[in-house]
Amino acid sequence: MTIKSSLIDPDGGELVELIVPESEIGAKRAESETMPKVKLTKIDLEWVHVISEGWASPLKGFMTEDEYLQSLHFNSLRLKNGTFVNMSLPIVLAIDEETKEQIGSSKNVALVSPQGDIIGSLRSVEIYNLEN
Repeated sequence: MTIKSSLIDPDGGELVELIVPESEIGAKRAESETMPKVKLTKIDLEWVHVISEGWASPLKGFMTEDEYLQSLHFNSLRLKNGTFVNMSLPIVLAIDEETKEQIGSSKNVALVSPQGDIIGSLRSVEIYNLEN
Protein backbone atom coordinates (compact mmCIF):
# COMPACT_ATOMS: atom_id res chain seq x y z
CA MET A 1 0.00 0.00 0.00
CA THR A 2 1.40 3.38 -1.03
CA ILE A 3 0.36 6.63 0.57
CA LYS A 4 1.07 9.82 -1.31
CA SER A 5 0.99 13.24 0.18
CA SER A 6 1.77 16.60 -1.34
CA LEU A 7 1.48 20.21 -0.42
CA ILE A 8 -0.74 22.61 -2.26
CA ASP A 9 1.20 24.68 -4.77
CA PRO A 10 1.52 28.35 -3.80
CA ASP A 11 -0.57 30.87 -5.71
CA GLY A 12 1.21 31.71 -8.93
CA GLY A 13 3.00 28.35 -8.87
CA GLU A 14 6.12 29.57 -7.06
CA LEU A 15 6.68 30.46 -3.42
CA VAL A 16 8.01 34.00 -3.11
CA GLU A 17 10.28 34.04 -0.06
CA LEU A 18 12.00 37.35 0.59
CA ILE A 19 14.01 36.63 3.73
CA VAL A 20 17.65 37.73 3.49
CA PRO A 21 20.19 34.94 4.15
CA GLU A 22 22.02 35.46 7.45
CA SER A 23 25.35 35.91 5.64
CA GLU A 24 23.99 38.97 3.79
CA ILE A 25 22.18 40.73 6.65
CA GLY A 26 25.09 43.05 7.58
CA ALA A 27 25.57 44.29 4.01
CA LYS A 28 21.83 44.74 3.43
CA ARG A 29 21.45 46.62 6.72
CA ALA A 30 24.37 48.95 5.85
CA GLU A 31 22.85 49.59 2.43
CA SER A 32 19.45 50.30 4.00
CA GLU A 33 20.99 52.89 6.33
CA THR A 34 21.60 55.11 3.28
CA MET A 35 17.97 54.96 2.11
CA PRO A 36 15.02 57.16 3.11
CA LYS A 37 13.20 55.56 6.06
CA VAL A 38 9.53 54.55 6.31
CA LYS A 39 8.37 53.89 9.86
CA LEU A 40 5.92 51.01 10.04
CA THR A 41 2.94 50.58 12.31
CA LYS A 42 2.45 47.26 14.13
CA ILE A 43 -0.04 46.21 11.44
CA ASP A 44 2.37 47.19 8.63
CA LEU A 45 5.03 45.08 10.34
CA GLU A 46 2.68 42.07 10.29
CA TRP A 47 2.09 42.57 6.55
CA VAL A 48 5.87 42.68 5.97
CA HIS A 49 6.04 39.36 7.80
CA VAL A 50 3.26 37.88 5.63
CA ILE A 51 4.88 39.09 2.40
CA SER A 52 8.46 38.13 3.33
CA GLU A 53 7.57 34.53 4.20
CA GLY A 54 5.63 34.01 0.99
CA TRP A 55 2.14 33.84 2.48
CA ALA A 56 1.05 36.48 -0.04
CA SER A 57 2.67 34.80 -3.06
CA PRO A 58 2.94 35.86 -5.84
CA LEU A 59 3.43 39.34 -4.31
CA LYS A 60 7.07 40.42 -4.02
CA GLY A 61 6.26 43.45 -1.90
CA PHE A 62 3.36 45.73 -1.20
CA MET A 63 0.95 46.03 -4.12
CA THR A 64 1.59 48.34 -7.03
CA GLU A 65 -1.31 50.53 -8.13
CA ASP A 66 -2.21 48.07 -10.88
CA GLU A 67 -2.23 45.14 -8.44
CA TYR A 68 -4.22 47.18 -5.92
CA LEU A 69 -6.91 48.05 -8.48
CA GLN A 70 -7.14 44.45 -9.71
CA SER A 71 -7.53 43.21 -6.14
CA LEU A 72 -10.10 45.87 -5.32
CA HIS A 73 -12.25 45.45 -8.42
CA PHE A 74 -11.77 41.81 -9.44
CA ASN A 75 -10.67 40.09 -6.18
CA SER A 76 -7.76 38.61 -8.12
CA LEU A 77 -4.46 39.38 -9.83
CA ARG A 78 -3.67 38.58 -13.43
CA LEU A 79 -0.13 37.25 -13.69
CA LYS A 80 2.23 37.90 -16.61
CA ASN A 81 1.52 34.44 -18.01
CA GLY A 82 -2.21 35.26 -18.22
CA THR A 83 -3.36 33.14 -15.28
CA PHE A 84 -5.35 34.54 -12.38
CA VAL A 85 -4.63 34.28 -8.65
CA ASN A 86 -7.20 34.91 -5.94
CA MET A 87 -6.15 38.08 -4.11
CA SER A 88 -9.27 39.57 -2.58
CA LEU A 89 -7.47 41.57 0.10
CA PRO A 90 -5.38 44.58 -0.96
CA ILE A 91 -1.97 44.61 0.74
CA VAL A 92 -0.63 48.16 0.60
CA LEU A 93 1.66 50.32 2.70
CA ALA A 94 -0.06 53.61 3.43
CA ILE A 95 2.21 56.60 4.02
CA ASP A 96 1.49 60.20 4.94
CA GLU A 97 2.51 63.31 3.01
CA GLU A 98 5.52 63.91 5.29
CA THR A 99 6.91 60.44 4.59
CA LYS A 100 6.20 60.91 0.88
CA GLU A 101 8.27 64.11 0.93
CA GLN A 102 11.11 62.35 2.79
CA ILE A 103 11.19 59.63 0.13
CA GLY A 104 11.27 62.24 -2.63
CA SER A 105 12.41 60.77 -5.93
CA SER A 106 14.18 57.80 -4.34
CA LYS A 107 13.04 54.44 -5.68
CA ASN A 108 14.37 52.48 -2.69
CA VAL A 109 13.34 52.83 0.95
CA ALA A 110 14.25 51.20 4.24
CA LEU A 111 11.46 49.82 6.42
CA VAL A 112 11.77 50.67 10.11
CA SER A 113 9.96 48.85 12.91
CA PRO A 114 7.88 50.76 15.48
CA GLN A 115 10.91 50.37 17.81
CA GLY A 116 13.21 52.06 15.25
CA ASP A 117 15.08 49.01 13.90
CA ILE A 118 15.61 48.56 10.17
CA ILE A 119 13.83 45.34 9.29
CA GLY A 120 13.91 45.42 5.49
CA SER A 121 13.86 47.46 2.35
CA LEU A 122 11.69 48.01 -0.69
CA ARG A 123 13.13 48.42 -4.17
CA SER A 124 11.54 50.27 -7.08
CA VAL A 125 8.72 51.65 -4.93
CA GLU A 126 5.64 53.00 -6.60
CA ILE A 127 3.83 55.77 -4.74
CA TYR A 128 0.22 56.31 -5.72
CA ASN A 129 -2.82 58.02 -4.26
CA LEU A 130 -5.63 55.75 -3.04
CA GLU A 131 -8.11 58.62 -2.75
CA ASN A 132 -8.78 58.86 -6.50
